[in-house]
Amino acid sequence: MLDNIFSFIVNYKYIIIFYLVIVGLVIWKWKKIDVQAKIIFLYRSDFGLKFIEKLVKKYREVVILIGYVGVGAGYVGLVFISYILLKNLYDLLFVADAQSGVALVLPGVNIPGLGVLPFWYWLIAIFVVALVHEFSHGIVARAHKIPVKNTGLVLLGPIMGAFVEPDEKKMSKQKDIVQYSVMAAGPFSNIILALIAVLLLNFAFTPLQDMMVESQGFTFADYYNESYPAAIAGLPTDTAIIGINGENTGTFQEFAQVLNCKEPGDTIIITSFDADGNEKDYDLTLIPNPDDEEKAFLGITTIKNNFEIKEKYQTSFWETIYYGLDWWNGFLKWLFILSLGIGLFNLLPLPIVDGGRMLQITLHKVKGKKKGEKSFRRVSMFFLMVLLINLFLPMIQKAFGALF
Repeated sequence: MLDNIFSFIVNYKYIIIFYLVIVGLVIWKWKKIDVQAKIIFLYRSDFGLKFIEKLVKKYREVVILIGYVGVGAGYVGLVFISYILLKNLYDLLFVADAQSGVALVLPGVNIPGLGVLPFWYWLIAIFVVALVHEFSHGIVARAHKIPVKNTGLVLLGPIMGAFVEPDEKKMSKQKDIVQYSVMAAGPFSNIILALIAVLLLNFAFTPLQDMMVESQGFTFADYYNESYPAAIAGLPTDTAIIGINGENTGTFQEFAQVLNCKEPGDTIIITSFDADGNEKDYDLTLIPNPDDEEKAFLGITTIKNNFEIKEKYQTSFWETIYYGLDWWNGFLKWLFILSLGIGLFNLLPLPIVDGGRMLQITLHKVKGKKKGEKSFRRVSMFFLMVLLINLFLPMIQKAFGALF
């Protein structure tokens, strides 16, 4: 028992230290902290208000224009994410072996197709996403001369974020388009942040890191389904795949180029390694892809390219640069995923998020306040149920599958 506790403390020492510091700060500033719903801790301040004022004073017209663009993008995103949610539910109910495209992205959890989200990536990315989201609301609000009362830090359990509080009473008196632009600013900024992250990743830092390494094939961590070709053939997980049909492939992208030319029913030979580290060929017969039956499918997920640092970069200095880039690229990947996911989630027609508030104003305008509010509640409750079913149905199906 004591050994397990000691091992836990050693493995998670930095995380434990981090939260001890946070608890210490909460105790130190307790008199200035507003506790809501027993688990939400708000620390209000004037941090960033001067920055917002300077930015708005210099670029007011540009901010207003971008805010209006965000309204259009926000409504497109609202329709898109609603459709994705409904389609995912349909697939779960009526498509055999369908995998859910909706999941809670939590640290330490293996997310199908993405891998395990490291704690520090999650913590830093969530904070950055929240900071950008909330400050965007404040910046657009001030561009329309809506007062911003304060900014601050928020703790929701272990999740740390930021918030900005515009004057809600004065904002409610503004024109509809102004209210839309303030609400859409947060999600729109998250989507822009995601685009910046993926552009930096693909066109700057990944090519820089790739220059320092030599490709050594790729691995996969999970089977899509135990009844699919890779599992049936016994293709081992976490073992480098280095070729297809006698052709050497250094990366998964090279492998996929050959695979994309094949059709369901074709037989291929994959070169990998056995348990003793010897090259071995595996014969597989491809099947239709669950998402597109015209495409061939192996049945592998959580794919990762393998690399070896080139000899000229195997010095302490260059290895530090390489692993720094490796950490940064991993962070940009998860920043992209989390920022895009949170941005789109905030556009769902739910009462607690920006997309719901935008839809609420629209329905009030179209149907009148009383009928519009009734319609909004119906729509928001419907999508709340759809979201919950999307999240928990796969867990229930998996639990019953294990039992029977």
